[in-house]
Amino acid sequence: MIRLSRTLSSRWFAAVGAATLFSVLTPVSAAHAVQLSCGQTVTTSVVLTADLLNCPGDGLVVGSGGITINLNGHTVDGVGLGVGIRNNGFGNITITNSNTIPARVQQFDYGVRLNPGTSGNIIEKLAIQNNEFSGVELNSTHTNNQVRNNLIERQAHSAVTITGGSGHNVIFDNTITNNQGQGVSVQKSANNRLEGNRITGSGGVGLALEGSSGNTLLANTVGSSRDAAITLRLGSNDNLVQSNSSTQSADAGMIVADSTGNRLLSNTLHGNGDSGIVLQGAHGTTVTGNDVSRNTGGIELSSSNNNLIQSNIASNTTGHGITLGLSLNNNLQLNQANHNGSGGIHIVGDAAPGTGNHLVRNTTNANKGDGIFVSKAAHTLQGNTARDNKSWGIFVDPGNVDGGGNQAGNNAQAAQCMRVVCTP
Repeated sequence: MIRLSRTLSSRWFAAVGAATLFSVLTPVSAAHAVQLSCGQTVTTSVVLTADLLNCPGDGLVVGSGGITINLNGHTVDGVGLGVGIRNNGFGNITITNSNTIPARVQQFDYGVRLNPGTSGNIIEKLAIQNNEFSGVELNSTHTNNQVRNNLIERQAHSAVTITGGSGHNVIFDNTITNNQGQGVSVQKSANNRLEGNRITGSGGVGLALEGSSGNTLLANTVGSSRDAAITLRLGSNDNLVQSNSSTQSADAGMIVADSTGNRLLSNTLHGNGDSGIVLQGAHGTTVTGNDVSRNTGGIELSSSNNNLIQSNIASNTTGHGITLGLSLNNNLQLNQANHNGSGGIHIVGDAAPGTGNHLVRNTTNANKGDGIFVSKAAHTLQGNTARDNKSWGIFVDPGNVDGGGNQAGNNAQAAQCMRVVCTP
């Protein structure tokens, strides 16, 4: 039996079901050592005995379901055209490497491409390199395909692309590095799982969802992208983004734009070129337990309503810890916004009565600006703490609501708070 080199999370295992998962993992027919030629259609399980070099079109084509293609340490090499290994809809295929020598699929338009109707395929233990459009593409695939334990590097565009309504697939434990486009791109596809991938050096976004809903992004590491580390945009709704990390991306750690109902939980996003988390036209988002310290900003909302921002660490940034602009009905609770280069929490924009933001029990200490600054009306402040700031502890414009219980002390402004009552 072929086994995963890491263990998928227990929740995913329970959701798929043990019987279904292991039926996918078990090859159907015995493999035979054969010498294949470029463009050959494979209809039985095979173990390669030689390289396929300078293939003028496709490398290998899957021609039957339930088979294993074992590259056995050999290279499938093209001239910049076709697909290294192409499957036009056959189910329960395993493409693998049993040898300690890397098995390379390189220099095609696509390294491995699963086309419409494909289900139950496994792509594992390959080195997929120097292809044009995608190292691996799942194009309108059906369900339960797995791309796992591969090295996918130096594509001219994206490393992994999931597109055309492909659903219920797993991209797991891959090393994805130095691709000129996006690391992983999910386009108009739902209910896929991206877990435990290491994505570095992408020329675009490290991990991008566009028009894609119900996906799970879990425990991926994204570093040194030339754009944002992770993006959800253009109607990417109801996704779970949990326990991912990013460092040193040129743009934000995470951007959610024009999307609703996403959950951003327990992510660690440090040292990025923009804010740790940016919401732009994002509504109904849960942002809980994230560490967005040491970015140019912590959490930034723009024209984003009805979000829960709770128990995050937005400290030690060069700008504001948490910023809201033209955003309504957001709940900010139990956040830490300390030691920032500007203010702790900064809110701008009018709100009609009953539509303002609620700031409850946040801690905003030792910032170089105000602990909390709220312009315009009508926002509510209750039970917040603001100490040791270089300007006001809490400063609010007229028309805001003092919910009581705010505390301030040792701030640079002797009055400590303006237009709310603060106790020491």
